[in-house]
Amino acid sequence: MLFSSHRNPPNMLSAYKYRLYPKPGQEMRLNRSLFLLCELYNRLRAKKINLFKTQSISMTRTDLRAAALAERRSNQELLTIHSQVVQNVGDRVYIAFKRFLSCQSRFPRKKHPRKYVSFVYLQYGFKLRRECALYLFGIGQVRMFMHRQLVGSVQSLTIKREVHQWFAIFVTERPTPPKPDFNSITPCRIRGADLGLTRFAVFDDNESIEYPRYFESSERKLETLQKKLRNKKQGSKRENNLLRSLAKIHLHVKRKRDDWQNKCVKEIFEKSDIIVLEKLDVRRMLKRHSLAKSISDSAWARYVLKVKYKALANGKYLVQVDPWGTTQFCYNCLSWVPKDLSNRTHSCQNCHISIPRDLNSARLIKRLGIQRGPPSDGGSSPAELRPLLPPEGAASRGAEAGSHLPRWRTSQNNDVGS
Repeated sequence: MLFSSHRNPPNMLSAYKYRLYPKPGQEMRLNRSLFLLCELYNRLRAKKINLFKTQSISMTRTDLRAAALAERRSNQELLTIHSQVVQNVGDRVYIAFKRFLSCQSRFPRKKHPRKYVSFVYLQYGFKLRRECALYLFGIGQVRMFMHRQLVGSVQSLTIKREVHQWFAIFVTERPTPPKPDFNSITPCRIRGADLGLTRFAVFDDNESIEYPRYFESSERKLETLQKKLRNKKQGSKRENNLLRSLAKIHLHVKRKRDDWQNKCVKEIFEKSDIIVLEKLDVRRMLKRHSLAKSISDSAWARYVLKVKYKALANGKYLVQVDPWGTTQFCYNCLSWVPKDLSNRTHSCQNCHISIPRDLNSARLIKRLGIQRGPPSDGGSSPAELRPLLPPEGAASRGAEAGSHLPRWRTSQNNDVGS
């Protein structure tokens, strides 16, 4: 195998999430803090926009932090919130505009208090006194259920509200576990997987994973509540109760999906040291409205992020390949075998192989992934050395579902990657 050594990154960040149980008075102060920080965010956003319109001056991160501290000194209620938490609001405004200018998100909108659900302590303002108690500046000592031990040095603490529950999220830094040399990994410890909708994942050894379809099982409850919501007066108590019920169902679906994906990733890395996946452009695939709901329910992008993190935390490898052509080529002879989405069988006329379509894709993904060494960028680059050469008139990259590369014509350039 064409593998080379790869230097591990020095440190990695991990997040530990614990449930908080604040008293009624503490919960009132937490909700009030979120409301005040939301108003501060909107004032800083308006100030940045107005200053740019009137004087063509763009406020930097330092300017926004200074403006946030000035607002804190002039507001008695903001004085009950730690200074670093207030400064972090300026960081959020700066990052929101930075992402907009780099075309990564839309123009920053005015925040609604219901959607401003977290605040951050950077270095100070909190203290873990015991395994069941967390002290927060301005809030007091809050009871916490610490179901697992913290590993690494704490870098920041985020207090987050999820519907009717409160959580403390510690971000820690720790050394990255060493990874084994590629040349020492046997081929049986390398697995390629094809992600799909009929079956969530099909591996090169014909093993597959079925997705429980959590959103689909809760869809009828959501439809019933949404129909009731149409007849309720906006801003009324009954509307707020229905909105909370809807949010609880969505949160329950999300947690069940995350729990299922975490268990799947753990089982995969128990059997393999290298996992090869497609680098799917899920955002573009969601524009296909007939499949958008099923793709969203499968949460492929979130699954790949979990695989990437678990690989880094456990000293494993993740290699991602471009999905273009992985369904249209034979894994054995690399000949072009065109098929539409309804054709679920791969039959090659050149080498006379007839296997399921997903199994052929999984074996081809594995073959493309092991043609080069470990990716230096965490698996974001295509993992093949030489491109496949389809015949004239093959589908373009833009026409292949999931490809992250731009649309272009094959007839103008025959060096087409897979």
